[in-house]
Amino acid sequence: MTRLQHAEAPQPARRASAPGRKPTLPACRFAIMVALAAALLPLVADAAPRKAAPASGQARIALLADLPQWPDAEPATQRLLESLAQRKVDLVVHAGGIKGDTESCGDPLLGSRLQLLNQSPVPVLFVPGETEWAECGKHVAGSFDPDERLARLRELYFPDDRTLGEKALPVMRQSDQAKFRSYRENARLVLGNVLLVGLNVPGDNNNYRYEAGRNGEFEDRREANRQWLARAFSLAQQEEMSGIVLVMHADPLFANGWEKRGKPSLLDGFIRGRQRDGYLEIKRQLRELVADYRGRVLLVHSSYNGFGIDTPLRDTQGKVLRNFTRVALPVGSPRQWTELTISPDSPALFSVALHDGPRAP
Repeated sequence: MTRLQHAEAPQPARRASAPGRKPTLPACRFAIMVALAAALLPLVADAAPRKAAPASGQARIALLADLPQWPDAEPATQRLLESLAQRKVDLVVHAGGIKGDTESCGDPLLGSRLQLLNQSPVPVLFVPGETEWAECGKHVAGSFDPDERLARLRELYFPDDRTLGEKALPVMRQSDQAKFRSYRENARLVLGNVLLVGLNVPGDNNNYRYEAGRNGEFEDRREANRQWLARAFSLAQQEEMSGIVLVMHADPLFANGWEKRGKPSLLDGFIRGRQRDGYLEIKRQLRELVADYRGRVLLVHSSYNGFGIDTPLRDTQGKVLRNFTRVALPVGSPRQWTELTISPDSPALFSVALHDGPRAP
């Protein structure tokens, strides 16, 4: 059986906590390629063409996360977006983190970062991260109400059924369902024969809170995400799509022993002395859905441990689910970007490469 092939990964990028700190990056250009061999899982038949599909059938997607962080990263991020258009990229997928963790969550900053993304010459599918809403209650971020900031983020960044950018693409939003009217950030679109799905799953333990009483925001969003994810897999099966790309900001922590845990309970925190895993339910759902899906699944998220590609999901018997691959994106530097190429006629379907961004003038 062919294994995933890649070169040595770069040193982990570190999260910036003050304007003067920068992630450490390698100086030389390199590329990390991954090819999922045909022997791992046969492709299913092509579905009908979709409006967002490139004419060639192949799609090239730039995967970004955690930028711009701090004002001095804005010009470099703009140059990166412009260079992606020159490279003929079809879509930018931004996995969240449009501000530093000590930058204000106020409207002026959210507005300036929105303007930057809307000036992109390439369509931008944006998925929110924790710094722009879930962590806004911190004093250094302005002591905002996180729920209010999430509502405001939805108003600003997801006003209609299109991506961001100068040449926006149409998307389907979960808010089209009356029961989930507020969840405009959960979106999907089709490129060729692959379904791209955005989910609001932030870091900081998925915004799980230990305050007494109902954990309302977490519980309501968990149910919305559960149904959105289930619908995506159902649609992909019905349309015989070759693959699904899932995008969220948080690392769901596949290596924390979640497979051996029972049903989540408040006892996890109060009596057993361990943190309640805010990602437990989505990992269990992914295990079930991926095992039943005939195509390939790619999970994309931000990671403070740097760039990486692996197959971390196992079935209930402990066997690796080979049709599931995780791509962890490096944090917060416009000097690097990750390219995802979708090739419907290729046995691999997905290939991933890490590239250098444009140099400063």
